[in-house]
Amino acid sequence: MKTRITATLTHDDIEAVKDGLRDYNKHFIPQNSFKELGVFIEDDAGNKTAGLIAETVGNYLMIKFLWVDESLRGQDSGTSLIRQAEEEAVARGCRHALVDTFSFQARPFYERLGYECRMTLEDFIDDIRAPEGNEASHERYFLTKRLG
Repeated sequence: MKTRITATLTHDDIEAVKDGLRDYNKHFIPQNSFKELGVFIEDDAGNKTAGLIAETVGNYLMIKFLWVDESLRGQDSGTSLIRQAEEEAVARGCRHALVDTFSFQARPFYERLGYECRMTLEDFIDDIRAPEGNEASHERYFLTKRLG
């Protein structure tokens, strides 16, 4: 037996770990508890100009990624993606939502939508804009919301 460390994960690497965890989890939770969810805005050519990638897990909508192209910002595109994901999550039986964001990203946006900060990880990642010799970092926030 040997240990392998890599910075270049393959699809097979990821699936082997997921499969092992799913095999263990099936003794405790229903197998269909994890369902992927995507909500996208596309132009006429089918190019994505905004998107949300999430997963519904049991009673939770877990938002993994939210991106809105600069050309759509300020037009409620992000709000629309969140609302549609929340509606689908409720239809799937979810009662809560979870999202994380960095201090330079969208905490106020999520709070305007009713999310509450539950945990802050301080000094999470260095700020590359800091002048040389001055330490500065970004925080990471975890926010939740009651759905329905």
